[in-house]
Amino acid sequence: MEKMEYETVIKEAVDHCAKEDGWANLAEVGIYLQNQAVKYGKLSKFLEKYESLVAIRIDENMSPPVKYVKLIKEE
Repeated sequence: MEKMEYETVIKEAVDHCAKEDGWANLAEVGIYLQNQAVKYGKLSKFLEKYESLVAIRIDENMSPPVKYVKLIKEE
């Protein structure tokens, strides 16, 4: 898969899993990507390569902490 193809499937995954506020649970995004046969190793590390495409936040109030991902809107 080429970078553009990864970007497309990442956008689809986040759009599919996002709540009304635009944030998607990282675990749900991972399941979506796996169902699309995307191989990535550790998901948060994989998504760090696309920092211009997505933002990642951690909810430390949860135990264990939960990661969320959101598409960065293009201007």
